[in-house]
Amino acid sequence: MKIERINDNQFRCTMTLGELLQRHLTLKKISSDSNEARRLVREMLERSADELGFEPNEYPVMVEAVRNSEGNLVFTITKFNSPDEVPPQFRPQGRDWPLQALQRLANDIQEEEKQARIRQQQPVAVFTFSQKEGVKLPPRLKSTPKGIVSSLYLMPEFSQYYLVISSSPKYLDDFRKVCLLLSEYGRPIPSTSATKAYYEEHAQTVYARRAIELLQPQA
Repeated sequence: MKIERINDNQFRCTMTLGELLQRHLTLKKISSDSNEARRLVREMLERSADELGFEPNEYPVMVEAVRNSEGNLVFTITKFNSPDEVPPQFRPQGRDWPLQALQRLANDIQEEEKQARIRQQQPVAVFTFSQKEGVKLPPRLKSTPKGIVSSLYLMPEFSQYYLVISSSPKYLDDFRKVCLLLSEYGRPIPSTSATKAYYEEHAQTVYARRAIELLQPQA
């Protein structure tokens, strides 16, 4: 645990996930109002008093935290000189206010991790086509099965179209079949869970959804 003073009313506490585990403190325990979470709040305040001379007054302190680029948790503890200084969204709700702030943090982190796992599990494939020749699709591929999303992007600087196919794990078999058909005409390139977001930001969006259906000649 690394304690650093920010100013007279704030200090920063940096903890690795390993340090949290040494204290038998998991995100689940923080969320469940555990004794370990209570001890963490007390430990941070006691360490700040011993090392920095940081003494909370009679008003509650605010505990905020973020995860840094190294994966550590960085807590910022703020004390107030009067109740009027407390931001409305952080107004205390009883004596366990610091613990409640930690519980909100745990819930936020768990939701972020859940969404990250969903993105990692979501299969994504990208096929490129020459801008000059256009996007050619297999005649057998009239539409995409339920659960498959197709998007088309254009990057004029590379003279390339990018057809992005994504799916939920539930429809993995259909996803593989669509990719197999597309490989007959398009050139597959490496992709990750962040690929689609990259094209959304850096390329021109031709069709955000149902690209395969919209590319098919109208009868």
